[in-house]
Amino acid sequence: MSGVKVSRSLLELPKVHVHAHLDGCYPLDAVQQLAARHDAGFEVPESFATVWDFFDAYGTVPALVRDLDDLRALCRALVLADAALGVRYLEPAIEPQLYAPRLGSLEQVTGVIIDALQEAAVEAGIEVGANLTVNTDQDEELAAQLARVAASFAGHGVTALGTAGFVEPAGLKRFATVADIGRDAGLQIVSHAGQTGGPDSIREALNDLGATRISHGVMAVLDSELVSRLADEHIVLDVCPVSNVRLGVSSSLEQHEARALVAAGVRVTLNADDSLWFGNSVLDQYRIARDVWGMDDATLAAISRTGLLVPGMSERTRSEYEVSLAAWFTAAPG
Repeated sequence: MSGVKVSRSLLELPKVHVHAHLDGCYPLDAVQQLAARHDAGFEVPESFATVWDFFDAYGTVPALVRDLDDLRALCRALVLADAALGVRYLEPAIEPQLYAPRLGSLEQVTGVIIDALQEAAVEAGIEVGANLTVNTDQDEELAAQLARVAASFAGHGVTALGTAGFVEPAGLKRFATVADIGRDAGLQIVSHAGQTGGPDSIREALNDLGATRISHGVMAVLDSELVSRLADEHIVLDVCPVSNVRLGVSSSLEQHEARALVAAGVRVTLNADDSLWFGNSVLDQYRIARDVWGMDDATLAAISRTGLLVPGMSERTRSEYEVSLAAWFTAAPG
């Protein structure tokens, strides 16, 4: 980090938000309004004793969604909220299986989510993709079905195929053919790893799925050889500092593993993960990087620039993002 410390507006810093679970990032006021409309209560706990308690709570939000119009409204609210925070490219993880078949087929629900995200993107003036995410705690047949749905929307709103699950390592070799379906359709393979699991879970994602982006990945710091590999192969880690601390993955914000990863040359993006539940936006993650980790504006700009490595971003957005980032960094602090 450079010696001269300046402070430009973090709101104006262009950002990607690419580790944001759709159903965990709806704005709180939008969820509370939905709950009130259906005469249902919704409260966010002050804390979660374990990551497993959080997983149990997560499903309460999809249960509030009674019809496809509810889903459309929540998707729109998320896009508008992130755009107001300086996000130029949003790629939420979508799980249509949380709503299908209750609200329609997987294809129908996916189409509604994609249409709502794209319509809101036009309204907000940003670009939005989608990481259709397979739950590795479920069976391979459903995963393959989801991969085929993702492939059918490739080039039409779905930009990545992801995996996530409660258990790491997850036995990802079972899903290798699922990843192939997405890759053959031109989708980036993104895998949750290195959160509840250690370095072996990250290696599993890289070796068995061919993932080129890792959601979390912070436990890589326990293995210097793996850290070197991530840096050398330009594997992007989509890290979520507040989430990691709130769920006991990291001991504190001050000691968060992202600092060491950045210092070792690993490319990271900063993300909220599940801002509905943790109360901290993607903008807040940058504030932590500046105020808690002591990162200067050159380092923050480098983290922002990592977003350009996300292949789902269009060339037009990429070009505009680069111009905006250069303007941000050359502007006088104030």
